[in-house]
Amino acid sequence: AQAPGGTWVATEKVHGAQVVVATDGRVVRVGKRKAWLEIDDAFFGWQLLRVELEAAARGAFAAQADARVVRLYGELFGGSYPHPEVAASPGTSPVQTGIWYAPDVRFVLFDVLVETPSAEPVFLAHAEVEQLAAAVGLPVVPLLGRGPRAVLERFPVHFPSRVPALLGLPPLPDNIAEGFVLKPDARATPSARYVVKHKIPELDEGRFDESAPWNPDAALSLAELQEVAARLVNPARVASARSKVGTDPATIAEEVLLDVLVDLEAAFPAAFRGLTPEADEALRALVLERAQHAIGR
Repeated sequence: AQAPGGTWVATEKVHGAQVVVATDGRVVRVGKRKAWLEIDDAFFGWQLLRVELEAAARGAFAAQADARVVRLYGELFGGSYPHPEVAASPGTSPVQTGIWYAPDVRFVLFDVLVETPSAEPVFLAHAEVEQLAAAVGLPVVPLLGRGPRAVLERFPVHFPSRVPALLGLPPLPDNIAEGFVLKPDARATPSARYVVKHKIPELDEGRFDESAPWNPDAALSLAELQEVAARLVNPARVASARSKVGTDPATIAEEVLLDVLVDLEAAFPAAFRGLTPEADEALRALVLERAQHAIGR
């Protein structure tokens, strides 16, 4: 079949680990390429993003009329940013190496697949992906250009990654992107879709594949656990708690505390087990205080 004409998009290819977040409007599952993830699976600390991803998936489902299943495809990325002005994130290890994006592990969206009862599943146009991402609070892979394919094909494969600037981070020298992806800016079924990837040839070098598996036995101090826990208290988690327990602020705060501790223990089980009773109490107190502040008590 001939590749479609019309408007195409060029987006930065992010060097990370692909994940999918799927929901039928009731249950939300997060998966890697070949398997769904369970809450205690060690996969780059994905649990630290769980609540935001679940909320985004539910929002995306609600925005699609007559959807049966909505799947959000993206990359987990980051975990290290070797810049003197950027503090390291406790307990994290880089998802990939050679291209640096952020000190903590992040998610970026690149595709949305919608399944309906009456038709073949369809990938949304990139313009729709951008609109949906803005509505549900997810970042999208940086857009490099929009126009005829012949024009976008001339884009240089070597260019500085635009992701750090997207996140407000200072630039690193020679932080070259993995490449770029071309696709028509139109809806398409999986069987009729065109995607063209251009990667830098250096990607085969060892420096781009020095990442270590997520270490669930990472040793974190109480202060480091508190730092991570504080980041987990966010509007998405408060909204999730409110949807489960109602409007009483004290009950919402307790639900947020429980939810944060579940994800924190799943990501860092060894550090969690090593807490003394006093440290455990201090951790809980900090999370509860942050939750109460977020709720507005």
